[in-house]
Amino acid sequence: MPINIEMPKLSDTMTEGTLVKWNKQVGDVIEIGDVVAEVETDKATMEMEAFDEGVLTEILIQEGEKAPVGAALGVLLEDGEVSGVEMDDGHHIDCPCVISSAGIGNTFSGLLPTDVVEESGYENLLETVRPSMAHLGVYIGLKETAQQLGLPKTNFWIYPGNDYDAALDRFLQDKDAPFPVVYISFPSAKDPDYENRHPGTATIEIVAPAPFAWFEQWQGTTWGKRGEEYETFKAQLGERLMQHLYEKLPQLKGKVDYYEVSTPVSTEWFSGYQHGELYGLDHTAGRLRQEWLGPCTKIPDLWLAGMLTTMAMVGMRKMTPLMKKIYS
Repeated sequence: MPINIEMPKLSDTMTEGTLVKWNKQVGDVIEIGDVVAEVETDKATMEMEAFDEGVLTEILIQEGEKAPVGAALGVLLEDGEVSGVEMDDGHHIDCPCVISSAGIGNTFSGLLPTDVVEESGYENLLETVRPSMAHLGVYIGLKETAQQLGLPKTNFWIYPGNDYDAALDRFLQDKDAPFPVVYISFPSAKDPDYENRHPGTATIEIVAPAPFAWFEQWQGTTWGKRGEEYETFKAQLGERLMQHLYEKLPQLKGKVDYYEVSTPVSTEWFSGYQHGELYGLDHTAGRLRQEWLGPCTKIPDLWLAGMLTTMAMVGMRKMTPLMKKIYS
């Protein structure tokens, strides 16, 4: 928690003082007994010692300014404790705690200082988990309503056969092999208010796995400016996924107004997931045994949110009684 450095009462008759000089700057580590400033009282200029330890994060009273006894002159924060967020433009948002839902990788590999991650042990812990597989997305707009088009309110899970592991292996070795799974959803058909907001239209989404390695050459490039080779590859994949839709719902041919394809580097660009992962961390048995993947981190006042933390915190052994409580 933040600790105020207050104007001390340095004499019996002192009611206010002038801060003559700061001996510490923002970012300095302060120990108990350090002379942090010089204060002019009604009788003399005296040294002001620290009664607490921490990092000086803010100076509230500038040199030459007066402040009454007990007023906050600056703010200390316990070393290693979270105090807020620094934006890309340098703007600071101060707060007593930070809750990150940016994902495990982004939080510890991108948002926190490297030395903090190393000192807290997360650098080694991150090696025990891996990102989930990346994905493709197709976002489709249609000219008629879901009812007119006969769209279902359920999802399609399309597999090329019963041996999923073999299908996945073939796909990872050969990008022209059938997709090991294709998921098709119909958001507008499920939304009872959709037609009131968007009359005469409907939407469909398609999701399928795609290794990030296929798109690694475009990592870090600008969305919409990745070149002809990328656009051609993306279009080919999109056409293959659209064929799955037409095979299931042939009445949609000629009814599609537009569709847009996203790739793992689209996810990287818009969501910050460095490998275009769909579900954050890979849900392996080893990952679910990681006790450190909980909402509370080792760094004071830094918390994690989202599915990645609750799944790991609860674990499969405790999931059944929890679900019984939720649905009873």
